[in-house]
Amino acid sequence: MTVSPVTEIRSIPTRLTAPVLLGTTVFLATALHALLASKSPSPWIIPDELRYSELAKSLAGGGLPKIRDEVSFGFGLGYPALLAPIWAINEDVASAYATAKILNALILSSTAVPAFLLARRFVTATPALVVAVMSVSVPSLLYAGTLMTEVALYPAFVLALLGIAAALERPAGVTQAAALGTIGLACAVKVLSATLLVAYVAAILSYHWLDTRRGPHWRGRLRLYLPTWVALGAIVVIGGTALLARAQSPTDALGSYAVVVGSVDVLAIPWWAILHVAEFDLYVAVVPFAATALVVARGLRRHAGRRLRLLAALTISASAPLFIAVAAYSSDPLPGTVGQAASAGAHERATFILAPLVFVGLMVWLRERPGRHLVVSATVLAAGLLPAVIPLDRFTENASFQAFALVPWVLVRDQVAWPVGVLVLTLGLGLIFILTIGTNAHTAAVIAPPLCVLVAVTLIAQPSIEGNAKWSRTVGVGQPVNWVDRAVGPDASVSVLWFEPGGRPFVQPAARHRVVWINEFFNRRIAAVFELGSPMPYELPSTSVRLEDGRVVLEDGRPAPLGKLVLVPCHVRVAGAVVARDGATGASVVRVSNPIRATVTAPDSCSGDRPL
Repeated sequence: MTVSPVTEIRSIPTRLTAPVLLGTTVFLATALHALLASKSPSPWIIPDELRYSELAKSLAGGGLPKIRDEVSFGFGLGYPALLAPIWAINEDVASAYATAKILNALILSSTAVPAFLLARRFVTATPALVVAVMSVSVPSLLYAGTLMTEVALYPAFVLALLGIAAALERPAGVTQAAALGTIGLACAVKVLSATLLVAYVAAILSYHWLDTRRGPHWRGRLRLYLPTWVALGAIVVIGGTALLARAQSPTDALGSYAVVVGSVDVLAIPWWAILHVAEFDLYVAVVPFAATALVVARGLRRHAGRRLRLLAALTISASAPLFIAVAAYSSDPLPGTVGQAASAGAHERATFILAPLVFVGLMVWLRERPGRHLVVSATVLAAGLLPAVIPLDRFTENASFQAFALVPWVLVRDQVAWPVGVLVLTLGLGLIFILTIGTNAHTAAVIAPPLCVLVAVTLIAQPSIEGNAKWSRTVGVGQPVNWVDRAVGPDASVSVLWFEPGGRPFVQPAARHRVVWINEFFNRRIAAVFELGSPMPYELPSTSVRLEDGRVVLEDGRPAPLGKLVLVPCHVRVAGAVVARDGATGASVVRVSNPIRATVTAPDSCSGDRPL
């Protein structure tokens, strides 16, 4: 016995066309998230946001991508390239930052368009619009208030899924070029998108195998993808030759992620994959996850329709490589280059890009309604129980920027026991879903609960993000934020002299480090950074120096080339005339002369520093 059908969504009124409603969705989402983003006065996911602003500034100047004047191709340049015109137009960084957040909101909200077009390959216009709305209702649109690659990755990834779907459905030269082109665009934003190449090949093989089990042998279909095989072969040959010419290993193609390869704990990958699947299940509010699982299971059956087979092949092929890659990244925390806090946790920011796929799955389920009542109930129950495996205590530290779905539970963990509280929500969502489809209710009643959860999580996570941004601003710089630029003039160059006690293999990020990072972000005149003692966290480009008889020298004993203007925190003193002082943090810009003489005290001797 199959489950009872629900009332179909009504067709779009003739006076309100799909393009108008889609444009309205993008506009409203942009306006809302631009407003929310404006409440964040400072970067707070540091040093990531600093890196991308530095890359944008260098590209805006017409030069090679640089971080602290050191050329770097280790990070995706797609997003900094989008920011570069803003930095080129606005000399004042605070104005550029405010404009960038508006652009972020537009970029993220534009995901509604490829999400709608992707959904249209499987459902009619009205449910496709529902997919578009849900795709821009996810909590991760809060990244509009940050300078993070996830801003551009979301629409680029969904666009690549659309390209792959088109190539599978009609394997012509133009559709294959579109698939490879959109995958290349996503890879230019973030190297993690290389999983899309695996997804594309896997989708070709799986879809045509599923589609030909009752007909011609599937290998014959592979000849249709000759342009793809030639292009992929060329990528391997050209890329391999370039790496050999530079005496680099294949892992160097991964850029900043290359360091991860040597530390992967293979045995831990399955467990981390389960944890990320569970977190994603919670992120999309259970119901779309369960519905997609049912649709995929039906699509794998011999007698499934072609569109179900296409969705099943696309969903599995896109999801599996991504979850495996994220699990590998999480399997062994890396102190130093990546940073312990950055890798030991849930990386929802890398998996939320799959959300439109499961929203499509939900709408397809509402049309097809595959599965008997018992199977549907069991699947929904399993999806509701899955988030209980998440070790909340382990993910608490990075939830605010890595896993928005966990933020509400982190905030109430002292009042609501985990996982009891989350099970009340997830099983409640499942129960509402089962009761709704069993009572012939309108489709809107099925969609409303998960959509409300998405919005609620967004509203709960927003104050946390805003609070982090305000704290980062408070501990990093006073008023005005461009005090260094205003004090030294447009043609000056200001070096930074920093001190950390020596002998530490990895310095934990702390509030005091934002005195450098936030000032660097808002002041264009700040240039090279010189470090006494242990290096600061995250190993941004810098020059190691030491004190010799009170003089600041390079490791080989030569005078350190700091220049005539030096920015120092309150725990570093240099001989010279103070040009300007930040009363909020105690940092000073000092005019010095060679040889530069300095004294240092404990980093927390002049402020109430604390770890992040």
